[in-house]
Amino acid sequence: MTAQAEPSVDHRRIALAIAATAMLLSAFVGTATNIAIPVLEEEFDDAGLTHIAWIISAFSVTQVTFMLLGGRLADRIGRRRVFVTGLAVFAVGATLSAIAPGINLVITARVIQALGVAMMIPSSLAAVLPLYPERQHGSVVGLWAAMGVLGAAAAPTIAASVLEVSTWRVVFAITAPVAVAGIVLALMFMADDTVVDRPPPLDLVGTVTGTLAIGGATFVIVQGRAWGWFDSRIVAVFIAAMIGAAIFVTSSRRHDEPLLDFALVKIPSFRVVTIASSLLSTSTAATWFLYPLFLSDVWDYSNIQIGLAMTPGPLVLVVCAPVAGRLVNRYGYRELMVLGATLATLGTAWMAWRLRPGEVYVRAFLPGTMLIGIGMASMLGPANAAALRDIPGEQLGAANAAFNTARSASSAFGVAITTAIIGAAAVGSRLDEFRLGWWSMTLVMSFSPIILWRAYPRTPRSTTQATSIVEPGQT
Repeated sequence: MTAQAEPSVDHRRIALAIAATAMLLSAFVGTATNIAIPVLEEEFDDAGLTHIAWIISAFSVTQVTFMLLGGRLADRIGRRRVFVTGLAVFAVGATLSAIAPGINLVITARVIQALGVAMMIPSSLAAVLPLYPERQHGSVVGLWAAMGVLGAAAAPTIAASVLEVSTWRVVFAITAPVAVAGIVLALMFMADDTVVDRPPPLDLVGTVTGTLAIGGATFVIVQGRAWGWFDSRIVAVFIAAMIGAAIFVTSSRRHDEPLLDFALVKIPSFRVVTIASSLLSTSTAATWFLYPLFLSDVWDYSNIQIGLAMTPGPLVLVVCAPVAGRLVNRYGYRELMVLGATLATLGTAWMAWRLRPGEVYVRAFLPGTMLIGIGMASMLGPANAAALRDIPGEQLGAANAAFNTARSASSAFGVAITTAIIGAAAVGSRLDEFRLGWWSMTLVMSFSPIILWRAYPRTPRSTTQATSIVEPGQT
């Protein structure tokens, strides 16, 4: 890459703010969509919940499918270039989803928007992290992840308020102008890391088959219940995904520039945190999917009540996330992540135990969502930083993409599992299905702190293998 002068403190902070805002947008569109599901279920009453859930699932499947490619492209052709392109695609998708006349076109527009997210997430952090000394990585990644949480925290209240005075289309549209502003600011303040030397050819066979494998496997899990697990279409997609996975693994191990460098999986810190975070993402995505449906079906909450009810958990997460970043810088990752995963598990178990008709919000819902919020504050940013702790600097984009691909895939699986659990139940008669969903996710989540406690390495790899950092005075 071209040599760059050391960025000033102000430019470095602005670059981080731009990257963090992109994370905020990505999180906002997911949570805001959850709030809109009951409204969409009423407007498109002939479609059914399984079909409408594809507004969430298609977004997740696409994001999962293309994030590895987005991270690889960021490392190869320039992180700012891929980041700006991602913001532009995101804005187009947001606009199209807001004006789409039918449910299938909304889903298509969400696919476009997810392509933008697949480019934004890996390139945003990869563009900023090398600008900071290693001792600040916990705080930097914590702030970046906390902005995603802020988006999730703000989304329920904002989306519910918009739905009270307008339509779901406005909820989908409001992120587009923010993305456009992000493009302008990124071109002004983010360093241009355009690659000068022509990189070796990317593994095209692995790219195509890897995309097929990830997308196909996610599709089967999301759609299998609706079509039937032995439906010829599901079987065909499953077989294609398995063949694609086999070719992908073989090609990735042989090619000099694979889509996924399997050497990353051999790094204990990356492998362990990715597995633990994936389990947590499966459960939290399912829980967030169930929240508005439960509050609407069982407690008969209005849109604004649903938004307000869902806000405290993410809000406490935002408040605690910076504290978690400072604790990581001082005490390390392992104990904090174990504590966070344990609290999140206890919060989900509380929901499964206490949520039922006739209960009181402050006694049944609030304690659970607060525990989950505090727990996730100790996991989201710290886990992302912990996963990248021992990654070489030239692979930050690809590694961050792989880590977030695993989390996004797990989120899609969580939504798919809970959709399968409650999809056939009639609106207003889903209480048993809700509780089964939460208990199932409690079980899944409970493995996360165990894995972290037993397997996460206490000491980093040698400094020659660790992430390369731009120190003061270097270019």
